[in-house]
Amino acid sequence: MNLNKYLKTSLAKQFSLLTAMIIIAFSCLIISLLIYQNKLTLDFHDKNEQLETKLDLSSDLDYAFNLAVSEMRAYFAYEANSYFENVKKQEEKIEDKMVLLQKYSENEEDILFLQEVQRFHSYYFENMMPRSKALFDEGKKDEVRAIATENASDRIRAYQSSLKQYTESLQQAVEDNYLQLEKNILYSQIAFAAALFLLIIAMVIFTRMMLVRIGKPLRTLTQAAGQIADGETVIFTDKINRQDELGLLSIAFEKMTKSIQDKEQDLSAQNEELLAQQDELQAQQSELEEALEMTQKRELDLKLRNDLVEGLANSLDKQAVLMSIVKTMCDVINADKGIVVLLDKGHDHAYFGISKQESKQFIQNLDSGLITKVILTKKPYTIKRDCNVDELAYHTTKSYCFDMYIPVLSSSGSVEAIMMYSRFSDPFDELELDEYEALSKQVAISLDKIKIFEQSEEERLLVQDIFDNIKEGIQLVDTKGSVIQINKKLSDMIQSDSDSIIQNSYEDWFKKLSVTVENKHDLKKFFDRVLVDGKFDDPSFVYHQQSPTKRVVQVYCEPLTRKGDTFGTVIVHRDITKEYEVDLMKSEFVSTVSHELRTPLASVLGFTELMLNKELKPERQKKYLTTIYQEAKRLTALINDFLDVQRMEAGKQTYDKRYDDILPLLTSIVETNQINSPNHTLHVDSRTSNTMVLGDKDKIGQVFNNLINNAIKYSPDGGNVYVDIFEEGPNLKIAIKDEGLGIPADAIEKLFAKFYRVDNTDRRRIGGTGLGLAIVKEIMKAHDGEISVQSEPKEGSTFTVSFPIVIGTHNPSENSTQENDDTKVNVIIVEDDSSLAQLLQTELEESNFHVKVYNNGETALKAIKSEKPDAIVLDIMLEEKGINGWDIIKELKEIDTLQSIPIFISSALDEKEKGLALGANEYLVKPYQPSKLSKLILQTLLKKDWSGQILVPSESHDD
Repeated sequence: MNLNKYLKTSLAKQFSLLTAMIIIAFSCLIISLLIYQNKLTLDFHDKNEQLETKLDLSSDLDYAFNLAVSEMRAYFAYEANSYFENVKKQEEKIEDKMVLLQKYSENEEDILFLQEVQRFHSYYFENMMPRSKALFDEGKKDEVRAIATENASDRIRAYQSSLKQYTESLQQAVEDNYLQLEKNILYSQIAFAAALFLLIIAMVIFTRMMLVRIGKPLRTLTQAAGQIADGETVIFTDKINRQDELGLLSIAFEKMTKSIQDKEQDLSAQNEELLAQQDELQAQQSELEEALEMTQKRELDLKLRNDLVEGLANSLDKQAVLMSIVKTMCDVINADKGIVVLLDKGHDHAYFGISKQESKQFIQNLDSGLITKVILTKKPYTIKRDCNVDELAYHTTKSYCFDMYIPVLSSSGSVEAIMMYSRFSDPFDELELDEYEALSKQVAISLDKIKIFEQSEEERLLVQDIFDNIKEGIQLVDTKGSVIQINKKLSDMIQSDSDSIIQNSYEDWFKKLSVTVENKHDLKKFFDRVLVDGKFDDPSFVYHQQSPTKRVVQVYCEPLTRKGDTFGTVIVHRDITKEYEVDLMKSEFVSTVSHELRTPLASVLGFTELMLNKELKPERQKKYLTTIYQEAKRLTALINDFLDVQRMEAGKQTYDKRYDDILPLLTSIVETNQINSPNHTLHVDSRTSNTMVLGDKDKIGQVFNNLINNAIKYSPDGGNVYVDIFEEGPNLKIAIKDEGLGIPADAIEKLFAKFYRVDNTDRRRIGGTGLGLAIVKEIMKAHDGEISVQSEPKEGSTFTVSFPIVIGTHNPSENSTQENDDTKVNVIIVEDDSSLAQLLQTELEESNFHVKVYNNGETALKAIKSEKPDAIVLDIMLEEKGINGWDIIKELKEIDTLQSIPIFISSALDEKEKGLALGANEYLVKPYQPSKLSKLILQTLLKKDWSGQILVPSESHDD
């Protein structure tokens, strides 16, 4: 009863009650929905977590069993106890996982799978493994293989099948659990929507009823208000019996009507008084308008100054700030044009209202008197001048312009910039000068800020440039792992530009890095320990990256501290691929060399022991000694390869280069290898007669021996080996092709590296140290040649060596003396020392040159002019009378047909610069080796024309 009376006294209370009821009903619906959905989610997570745990246990069991089987096989393969110890460790891990699995077994399927795991564990670790190890240790390897082939593989496959079925059932259970959660949530949402719809309908009905009760009395009051507005007398006959606001409003409205009628006369008298006051207010309004105009002017002035301050503060772009300064200052000063120029090296500037040519003129005259004055006084000043023609426009009367120069002083007190503004309206007074000087200080502060920013930006760019030029990938992260800065090397490794990585969170940048990382989980653990846990006890880790290139990277972290507080971490990614490959190569080398050295040593020691301890027949002794000799030769060749590589790396390998025909050498090597390899057929095909090269015969023979031996060795099933000799441009090429195993494409680029051998089972059965091709490449490099390879796996390989060709070679026969003379190079020696002349003549003739000797300058010059030799060997100091070598050179260089003949000075005078300046090709100071002269002549002629116009000797000789 009391509640009903309480509600009737106020509309607001009625509406408040209605609103409260709606809110309470809606809140109950929401809370019910949230409680129900929360229960569904908790049940889902509990069940899902249990299923995920079972999946992890099954995965761990699978991995542990597979690793145990692999380690046991490794034990059988390598007979190393460390592998068997690893098997025992895996057994312990499996037993731990079985205990956990038993803890989580809750249905029949879990129990059956656990029983299968226990049976397989009992079978493998308690039965098969101990029995196999015992048999293997006793040397009964056939019985071990029999155990493996009888039923071990079947039992393993059966266990793996059971594991797979159990894992698939768990995954299906996870999916079913998720689908059930979605279905329950959908049902709860439908129920909530239906309840909400019913609540809205009830709210509409109650609201409609209340509005009808309110509308009727309001219409009555509105009708009465209209009658009052029309000047009618209103008499209330129907009383509104309500206790709420409408009832009170009706009573007040009736009282107001009576009061209005009573006071109507008073209002008429007051109206006359108000008319008198209106005239007084109009006068006051005029005064207020003048004050308002002044206030608006001040407000505009303040706005312009505020714009100047904002323009200075809101940008660090120097040109934008200068432009803002000159425009805003023109508005503040009411200037028609202006310019601001920095007094730095670049004279950065901005202008407004003037032309580009005028701005250049101002900058070019910074040393003029007007500007020098403001720099010296450091105070602003103004001048009055007549307007220029271009400033008068259409005005014909005399006009004036007022210029103001304002210095901008830096914090150190020096003039940093000059501002000049001009206006045609009014002169500048002293008060304005003081005011604008104060504004120039704001400009100076902004310019100092920009200068500091530019300096810091230059330092930042310098640091970034240093970072970018460091070969290691570097990143700086804050205490939360977010990227602060990286260098170009790291962005290349992550394959993302630096702007997209900066400010990335730890999870984001690690995701980009881990895409190409092979051991990403271990790398994640390392970063978690360092960046999340803050443990730097083991600050380095090695990971393998697959793209953009395969590489091995060592990452290490160091904390960044300042005054004892850690504010970040520097992470360095160092590419250690070469070092990693070197370590692998070193291990491979030790293994290979151990095998290659022990095999022949075992034969030598074994046969030597037999000969020392037993009486042997002579033929058996000879056979054993022959074997010892061959194995010793094999050891010698191996050691020589090591020594050759060492000498080549140290640059101490010497070569006795001579001109030799390689065809007989190559034929001899092929015949020797054919005898030693009856299962192979070797073919030699020469498609050129120019088979002369300049080189060390023994080393070139070593090249061909290595390549042909490799062709035979890597064709274990026999077949053909083709040796093709042909010309290609300025090069003589020898291609050695086999039909053997071939080389994988990814191994070709590493083929000529020391100790490298292709990782293939077929090749591991073939001996070798991996030095042969490295030696071949160094020998070819020393002979200005090249070696290349083309290969397809299972289709054979082709190795091609290339030598600079010796053009115009000719192999003379004994009965073709005249033809041989025609192909020889003609050389004239001018030498007054008969012994030396004879020595040089013998050397050149042995090299198949046609030689004539003269000891007199005049005679030699006549012979040169008539015979036009291919080369001249000239001594400078000839007989005391007559011309000397210098005179001969000068005269020859003045004759067009003779000036191209190569001249080789042979003199005891050390005046090489003068000789070369006069046009000599080479300058030899006595004493020197005569063989050096023949090589220089031939090399010069080859450089002169390799197309065959110059004939060169074809017979080899010894130095």
